[in-house]
Amino acid sequence: MLITVDCFRYDRCGFNQHSRPTTPHLDRLSRDSIVFDRAYSTGSYTTEAFPGILAGEHSFNGAYYGDSIGWKGLSEDSETLATHLQQHGFNTVATLTNPHLVTERNFNLGFNSYRNLRANSSNSSKTSDNGFQLADVMYEFRSRMRNHSTVLNPYTLPYVGYRYLQHLTDWPTIPAERVTERFLEDVNQQTLPFFAWTHLMDLHAPLSPTSIRKGGICASNRTLRHLLWDTARTGRIHEPRYNTMYDSALRYIDQCIGSIVDHLKLQGQWDDTVLIVTGDHGEVLFDRDRIYGHPRHHLYDDLLHVPLLVRTPESEGKRISVPFSLAWLHELIAEILDIPMGDFPTESGKDSIFNSMDESANPIVSDSVDEQGHTVAIRNNRTKLFSHAPVDENQIPDSCPEHDTAFDYIQDPSERVPLEGDEYPSLRDQAQNLHIDPRELSNIGGEFSNEVKQRLQDLGYRT
Repeated sequence: MLITVDCFRYDRCGFNQHSRPTTPHLDRLSRDSIVFDRAYSTGSYTTEAFPGILAGEHSFNGAYYGDSIGWKGLSEDSETLATHLQQHGFNTVATLTNPHLVTERNFNLGFNSYRNLRANSSNSSKTSDNGFQLADVMYEFRSRMRNHSTVLNPYTLPYVGYRYLQHLTDWPTIPAERVTERFLEDVNQQTLPFFAWTHLMDLHAPLSPTSIRKGGICASNRTLRHLLWDTARTGRIHEPRYNTMYDSALRYIDQCIGSIVDHLKLQGQWDDTVLIVTGDHGEVLFDRDRIYGHPRHHLYDDLLHVPLLVRTPESEGKRISVPFSLAWLHELIAEILDIPMGDFPTESGKDSIFNSMDESANPIVSDSVDEQGHTVAIRNNRTKLFSHAPVDENQIPDSCPEHDTAFDYIQDPSERVPLEGDEYPSLRDQAQNLHIDPRELSNIGGEFSNEVKQRLQDLGYRT
């Protein structure tokens, strides 16, 4: 069973020494699990992260959907966790909620049952009779709010009003409680052995006041206050209480993961279950000036460093501190199940994924590709190097260093002090060898429906 959580930061988990009680269920689980302390996503965006998780693909060797290079998908011939496990006798089921993870982009490859609860039309329309798109207007409001230095500005009231109406009718994300209920319904219909995947969205902005309240960590349970604090995030104004909202939403997700474990125990399946919990990427919580969210090309570790907890029936509590790429997840699963490795494009080069002393592995790559160019973050056991190849030398993304830059990410985990000199030619050469012209990426065709466009815009994505 694979549980992925959107926008899931490593440093916000109790079992990773966070100061608030955000993950009591996972904390207990971690005592008998293998915890990877240095697991890294393949990208800062959902559609740059899931090709890595599901298919061992990066943006530089993947494909994009529609007419925008930034929107990644899977090619029809991609090997995935589901196709590989299906070949070895597993029934495969996925129940999730994210308007990016749709069948049109081939994220369903290899699944016997694939249900995306956010791919269907909503009962609550955001379109007026004359075709007026409210989601378009609110996206424009968000952009204009960033031109003001305080939360109180001409766009605050309509933004809060819009979100409050959504709170009463159709919030952009579906609560984890509902997703896990549908997920367990689908799992119950599977015969053994099965591979089951669900993805939870409650940490993705805008944070739902209901999830925050149910988490029980936030000092205030008043919906309007939550929406006002979220307005600060939208306007890129520092709001410390937004961090508490995030932690409270995480506590709620932890409760829902606990309910999945309880269900497996009641069904008598827990002693036969491998459970993997991780995030697709992290979330910037104003770690750098005027940045919230998960922008493309922002390949700092507030976005790339994610939790990874692996529980097997035989495992004892263990922490692994050598770096691990989520693009190697297929190797981890193959080793646990003692099945041959599939035909995935990325390999670790290690004899065993679980050898905590073996530091000999291929470098870990994370990257981001869109119309602005190609950014690569490549790391070994201590050093991480950023390298950006722009399409236009005059348009460098705000979210990445202008020149090749290296950090000692062990001594400087916040990546504040660039290393001096040119002492990392190997990493630099490897990064530059990976650079591609974005226009050379494969295109899998397709077009966003109006419904999906509105869903994505409500989550802060421009389509």
